[in-house]
Parts: sequence; C-alpha cells; structure tokens
Amino acid sequence: MKIYLLFFIIFVVISNCLAEQDSPRILHGLFSDSDQTHVCYGSLNIDTSQFNITNSLNINDVGNPKNIKYPLLPLTYDPNNDVIYMAAPNNESKTILSVINATSGNLISTFKSISNTIISLQFDIFQKQLFAHIETVNENVTLLAEIDTNNGNIKEVLGTIQDSKPTHMSSYCPICRKYFLMMIEDQQFVYVGVNTSNQGGVDWKAKINYSPISMKFDYKTFTMYTTYINVTERVVSSIGILNRTLGGISKVVGILSEDPELIVTSLSAFDIGEKIFYASIQLSWPHYEGISYVDVDTSQADRILLTKTQYNSYGWFVKQFVH
Repeated sequence: MKIYLLFFIIFVVISNCLAEQDSPRILHGLFSDSDQTHVCYGSLNIDTSQFNITNSLNINDVGNPKNIKYPLLPLTYDPNNDVIYMAAPNNESKTILSVINATSGNLISTFKSISNTIISLQFDIFQKQLFAHIETVNENVTLLAEIDTNNGNIKEVLGTIQDSKPTHMSSYCPICRKYFLMMIEDQQFVYVGVNTSNQGGVDWKAKINYSPISMKFDYKTFTMYTTYINVTERVVSSIGILNRTLGGISKVVGILSEDPELIVTSLSAFDIGEKIFYASIQLSWPHYEGISYVDVDTSQADRILLTKTQYNSYGWFVKQFVH
C-alpha cells in the first residue's frame, strides 16, 4: 500500500510540474516554399524555430497569395469548427474564398461568388458569423458585409464606407460586435468602427496621429494593440495601446526592435490567453525572416531569426477557444 501511495504522490508531483510548464508558442498559418504551384499549411513552433507542414494546397484551387492586392493575406479562424477562411485571387484575378481544415490543412470547399477584392476577413467566435471588408467598383468606396458560409455569397451589407482609401489592417470585437478598420482620408490614417449588429452601419471615424503597421483587439480587456514606428527620439518599432479619443497611443507596452535594419511588417498575431503579440520582422541585410514577440502585460520581449528555413509566412493565427 505504501508503494502504491508513493507512486501516486510521484505521479501527482510530475503532473503538476508538467502543468506548470510554459505552453509552447505555436503559430498556425499558411506558408510558401520553393514550389510555386502550391501553398503550404502548417504551424511554426517559436521555441524551436521548427515548421510542421501538414498539407500543400494547389494555387489553382485556392488562389495565389502572391497575387493579393494588399500587403496582408485575408485570413481568419473559426474555432467552433476548427476551420480557417482565406481569400486570394486566381490567375484570372478572380477572388476565391477557401474553407480549410485547421488541423489537417485539407481543403473543404471554395467559393467564387464575390467578384471584387476581399481586403480582410474577420470571424465572430460567439455569433459564428463571417465578415469581410470588400472593394466596390467605385474608388475609395468599400463594403463591410456578412458572408454566408454555406455558399460564399454576400448575406447582408452592414456598412458602406465612403471617401476612404482602404488598407489591409483590421480587427474584430466579438463582445461589442464591431469590425475595426484602418483607412486613409486626406493622407491621414483614420480608425473606423463598423457595427455588425443592429442593422450595421459606420459607428465612428477617428483620425489618429501616427502611422500604424498592424493591430489586434483583446476583447477580454477591450484593448486595441497596434504596432508602429516611433520616430520621436529614434527609429524604434513599438507596440502600443490605441486610444481613439486621444487619436493616438495612450501607452507603449513593448519594443519590437530598436535596430533600423530589422523591419517590422504587417503580419502579426495575438494570443489572448497568453497575452503575447507576435510580429513578423525582416532583416534587411543579409535578408532573413524573423519574429519578434512581446508579452503586453510585462513588456518582456524576445525575437527569433529564421536563418535556416525554406518557408516564408503568408498569414498567421493562434489556435485558441476550440470547443
């Protein structure tokens, strides 16, 4: 009996130690390699700098991310069904909306019912709705619409944004049910909120006094984190909290890079559970891809350079909230 009790105590101690270990930092997403005819789906372990590619998708089926009009691949994750939605043009510049299994990377379905460019995608994890920011035939006029996930059609137009040049930057709040956008008006960035409930509509526009690179919303704290270049004293790539009332950054929460040779790109991801903001970086010479990441609560930062990898990133997301 004492021996069994001893083994039980050892088992509990080991289990508790394993539970207290830091969870692995893993980014899922789409990547490219030397094969120009396929898109790779898989994950990147930040702690080991190792890629795990689970599938390759033919660009004739899902479109070619290299042909996107804006700097960031429209990509969003549905944790309820463990699928991702992505939009990319095919060789005839026709937009393809793809549904991909987020575990296996297998293609589930594709839709070609939206003729205009999809600028960004966002998924409401609570209402289980897919939304898209879409170009129109008119210059500087874009739509915010709900997409029917059964057929890829526009289900409802929730807002028309006029006289604003679109950008690729967007985020979403599933609590307040707002789609956040960065637009440009009169050569100045404007922060826009569009309702996805109550018949929709543009809720507000706020001019901001800095040039954003990316943004991610934390609905648990109702905080919008944004990356930008701080040139007040020297060239520093930073993460800050956006305050639309102030029209700028209310607090700097971390430094991505203080090296002007390390360029921060628009590609980013945010782990709400771990409070870690991931941002893609590029070393200008020699040319290497990398990732800088910051704990937004503690401002602790670190980075990796992927000097030996054959993969380049198209889009990232963090797997969380899977039921």
